[in-house]
Amino acid sequence: MVSTSSPSAVSILEVISKQRLGFKFGKPDRPSEKSLACILPILRETSVQRQYITLPETEEVLITDSGTINKINLENASKHNVYVRSSTMFEGKGTQSRVLSRSAVLFPGKKAGLECRCIHSSHPIASGNEFKYGGVSPLDVDSSTYTSGYSRADQTQTWNAVRMYSASITNQGDTTRTRSPLRQRLSKSAAPARVLRPSSPLSTCNLTSNYNPMYSANSEPVSFASTHNTYTENSSFTGADPYTGADNLAANFAEFAKSFDGILSKARLHDNQCGLALITETGCKTIECFDVPSSWEALHKDAVKRMGTELLRGEDKTSVFEYKPENAVAAVQKVLALDFKTNLIYQHKPSNGEPPVKIFGLDANRYTGEVVELDGRVIHMVILERAN
Repeated sequence: MVSTSSPSAVSILEVISKQRLGFKFGKPDRPSEKSLACILPILRETSVQRQYITLPETEEVLITDSGTINKINLENASKHNVYVRSSTMFEGKGTQSRVLSRSAVLFPGKKAGLECRCIHSSHPIASGNEFKYGGVSPLDVDSSTYTSGYSRADQTQTWNAVRMYSASITNQGDTTRTRSPLRQRLSKSAAPARVLRPSSPLSTCNLTSNYNPMYSANSEPVSFASTHNTYTENSSFTGADPYTGADNLAANFAEFAKSFDGILSKARLHDNQCGLALITETGCKTIECFDVPSSWEALHKDAVKRMGTELLRGEDKTSVFEYKPENAVAAVQKVLALDFKTNLIYQHKPSNGEPPVKIFGLDANRYTGEVVELDGRVIHMVILERAN
């Protein structure tokens, strides 16, 4: 581990890897004998009391459209600090759906404007309209849109990723496309959004190894100021309903998820589970955990669901790989031991008795991630493999 200005942001990786402070790895879960992936549960026995609840645990957070494409407004009307995970999808009620770019801690009675990306390009913006919680963005979309420093790519690239992913999961007649990861098709450019276009330019913000021991053959915070882009509507809709199609990520993903309820049931919630890692025949794809099991319990289903395409891979073919579950832990430890560098994404210094918050980006080789600290303690960590 590298020494940085935020020891806890990287030391949590070592703590998990070496199974300290109550953390330990559970027994790998494999969806089926044909699956090319497995889930390694991360468990923790702890007496730590959390200082927050997660967004799915409350209905007292009002989420509304700011009127600009890259910002949503949230108001915490509860009496608790509310943690909102990065990549949370918000389904618009009469406005375009969005996905959150970074995590946030909402203090009781406070309002916040957070950076987001549109994930339904053909739906117009309706300022002031409400959103509902829509789960977590698919792993394939995140892997293709998060860049170094855990910053999400610009709006155009996000739209392209949404269209390509949605096309892959809605083409039910083509099994190969349905179950093939998005990252294998990102080199092909997708058609631009047709209905909503910016009147001013938006700001622009290799897999090197296929080895996985689990298988064998046989400072200052970043400013999130709004760009205040104005969007105009184009009347070239097609179909009976102009707001459906391959550009509606939340709706298409929710429909697709119904097809792997059986897979989800096998990725069960373990006692004291606080996170998981996903390992495939090409390596560890993502690692995520909370500080306490109760937080993970609230997001477990959505965390597993976002990995659906990876969990389905191999179901339609005979694998040439021999599954070795005893090496799953080593595959995860290999990623946790990388020389991660940190960058400060956001910092809140107490001004009215509320706890301090720091959010860091992580980068090492082809991996990026986010670590969230509340009152000096890491409450959430996620690492994912980038598509390029």
